Amino acid sequence: MGIARLKRAVFLIILVSTFIAGTRIFLCCAADSYQAAVTDISSDKYFPAVKEALSKAEKSIYMVMYFVSFDPQEKTSAVSGLVEELVNAHKRGVKVKVILDQNIDFNAWEEIKAGWEKENKNDTLFAYLKKQGIEVYFDSLYVLTHAKAIVIDEEIAILGSANWSSSSLNKNWEVSCLIRSKDLAKQLLADFSKITIDPEAGAHDEENNPGIRLSQDFLRDPSLAAKMITATDETAFDLYIHLLKNFDGNPEGRVDINYKELIQFFGLDEKLSYASALDRLKEALRRLDEKYHLIFRKKRPPQIKYIILLDYPNKTPYVLPKEKYFSIPNEYWQYGWYKTLPSAEKFCYLINLYKVGLNHHAFWSDYIVGLSRAFHLSRNTIMRGMQGLRKLNIIEMEYPSYVRENGKFEPRGPTYFRLLGLYSPEALNKEKDRLAELYGKERFEKAEKYAEIVFKGNDIQVIEDIIKKIEEYGLDEVDSAFKIVAEKASDNPKRSYSYVIGALRKKSNE
Repeated sequence: MGIARLKRAVFLIILVSTFIAGTRIFLCCAADSYQAAVTDISSDKYFPAVKEALSKAEKSIYMVMYFVSFDPQEKTSAVSGLVEELVNAHKRGVKVKVILDQNIDFNAWEEIKAGWEKENKNDTLFAYLKKQGIEVYFDSLYVLTHAKAIVIDEEIAILGSANWSSSSLNKNWEVSCLIRSKDLAKQLLADFSKITIDPEAGAHDEENNPGIRLSQDFLRDPSLAAKMITATDETAFDLYIHLLKNFDGNPEGRVDINYKELIQFFGLDEKLSYASALDRLKEALRRLDEKYHLIFRKKRPPQIKYIILLDYPNKTPYVLPKEKYFSIPNEYWQYGWYKTLPSAEKFCYLINLYKVGLNHHAFWSDYIVGLSRAFHLSRNTIMRGMQGLRKLNIIEMEYPSYVRENGKFEPRGPTYFRLLGLYSPEALNKEKDRLAELYGKERFEKAEKYAEIVFKGNDIQVIEDIIKKIEEYGLDEVDSAFKIVAEKASDNPKRSYSYVIGALRKKSNE
């Protein structure tokens, strides 16, 4: 058993012992010991005690909770009563910070279909607290945050087995205690700060503009997007999507053109003279008109002031699609991905958006050959684009295993994809700098290189988790696990971080 696990076990034994031994004890955890006043708030004593403690908070409330069964419509429930105390504290100026578990089914970790599947138990509370302006986060996908802990005013610690659910608060027999100890509170807050946060989870605000709608025909018709990518006509591809973004829904399908702004927006002024950049845009508009029939532009004056977007293929003024469309999120432009993604990755990103829109689920599956046929691009282009997105941590890919029967390999099943969403490269670099400062540059760079082996070099959670795995299992064990994985081909299902974790756990249990 590791030291961390031993500490947790000893601490739990001590907590239970407090209910027998009395109200003033010395809390001992490995080398640490704290003098504290302890109150038993087990079972039906939990709700009134916690509600009162929250209502009296003056400076801060930090909460880490595995599960909160919150329904904003059930105003009179015990869970709502506790949640409202968090909101009230926030309104009176108390700093409130909440970390919630993502509820991943780790028992199904190795199963491709079930792996990474969130149960979304805490999503309602997350959205509610976010709307109230409270600082709320989800933990890392790679960690089970099973704690039920609250620290109030850096002095009161509430610990135990109770989640914030109807069962825990009204039916179950739960063991919990309220501990007054500044030293223990300080230690718990230090432990809270080490919980890896998922910066992207729950980041989407549904009240914001969801992005632009793009007709499925743009991807499925061989004479449109596929033709642009095949002909290396990336300027027309980018410009058309940008025109859709600027369309305000007017019945004429009109979009105004400002060449200077377009040149700056696409960064053409950084590569070309103004005259050359202007020619490139004019030629792209001409092709969108004459070759792809997606717009109509007047030939005169020489610098057109507007274009007319056209519905395809009927060539009538453009109308926002109400069916058979998918949406490109605003983050595509906000974080500059429209400029930095290579053309194959852009097209494959749209494929992922298209598939997710069809399935109404972040997971989808298909054969690479099938994608090549459906979207009229070569298999190599699809593979290059998908692998590029995988390395950037925009998607995850799970390859099926080869199955051998009767002395020969059977055809492989489809590849599973998971769209993770877009992130800020600037924020990622800041997080990398933070890890390098927190754990040391050498340890960070070593973990980053390990992460790159499993296509997670841009996943801050995996990098930090590798650092923690080195602390838990030792460098030699981690290095050995990654060396095994590195020998696998890129389409081998064992070339994944989940396999590394499984190998480390198996080795530890031997």
